Amino acid sequence: MPAVDRLTTSLETLRLRLARTPLPGWGREAAAAWRAVLPPGLRPLLQGETHRLLLDRDADLLQVSVADASGERLLGDVSLADLALREALARRLADSPAPVWLMLPASAVLRRTLTLPAAAEPRLRDVLAHEIDRQTPFSADQVSFEGRVLARDAAGLSLQVELLVLPRARLEQELQAITPLAACLAGADVRDADGRGLGINLLAHTQRARRSDPSRRLNLGLVAVAAVALLLALGLVRYNRSQALADLRADVANATLEVRQARLARNQLVAKVEAANFLATRRAARPTMLELLDELTRRIPDDTSVDKLTVDDGRLVMVGQSRAAPALVGLLQASPLLEEPALTGAVQADPRTGRDRFTLTARVVGATPEAANDAGR
Repeated sequence: MPAVDRLTTSLETLRLRLARTPLPGWGREAAAAWRAVLPPGLRPLLQGETHRLLLDRDADLLQVSVADASGERLLGDVSLADLALREALARRLADSPAPVWLMLPASAVLRRTLTLPAAAEPRLRDVLAHEIDRQTPFSADQVSFEGRVLARDAAGLSLQVELLVLPRARLEQELQAITPLAACLAGADVRDADGRGLGINLLAHTQRARRSDPSRRLNLGLVAVAAVALLLALGLVRYNRSQALADLRADVANATLEVRQARLARNQLVAKVEAANFLATRRAARPTMLELLDELTRRIPDDTSVDKLTVDDGRLVMVGQSRAAPALVGLLQASPLLEEPALTGAVQADPRTGRDRFTLTARVVGATPEAANDAGR
């Protein structure tokens, strides 16, 4: 099934489902109440263009009436025996913007009330075409017919439908009687017992007159202008939204960059603070050079001279002369600032001074290699 047919079927099914609900009735009641509170001068604006010219034939006399929202008014009678008058009336009707309808008497049509399943409503005309052979003495190709829904039974899923059948021979007879006015007809309706139209059109589509609406071009132009204005408004809104989105993205990008820079600066600051704290902790854990010199001064006896003292990589090296060099190891072992003191190499006697030349090494307590280097400097 083509996509257009599927869409049409879906819309028709939706329309029928909506018609079975109370919503259409409520809508009509609300519209009627709204029209009732409007001033009389504004009510025709909501009702739209409802003017129609009605032609009723009674033998050789043609009655011309105008129908609008307020009812029907007789305009006059025209004798069908006067051909010139009929042609003049046809020209006037052809120029009239109001549609022209031929009104047939109720005796011209056959009317049958049928009960059909609710599922038949989407294809009501096809179903009624099959019912013509059973309900009338005519076949479907011999008549012009229409159907109208009288009632819907939502509980029983059924329809009350009225079938109206007009023999084509009778329709052609009516059209021949009003020639050349037949070329101006937009439809053919049937009057009921009260004289009002039933609201059907028994005229074939090929026989209906096509009228040009003088305001159609203006309306189409206004619709086009409105559509273009709507598109421009939507485009402007979309452009403004896109610009606002671009600005927002730029602001977010700038804020992200600032946050990244602030985070980098914070990380650098934290790293520097941690390094400073680390160095401060390390320096606090090891003795200072002054403390180390003070400790050596107090521990080393007066008969010992120091020629060279270095602290490198946490290791203390002391070169000097002493009358009791081996005793220095025991003296420095008692120091809380030094660990593992020991003499390196042989102890040699100096004949000039009479003392032993020694080289003593030890490890500074709590000193890292970096701290020891700092202390050495």
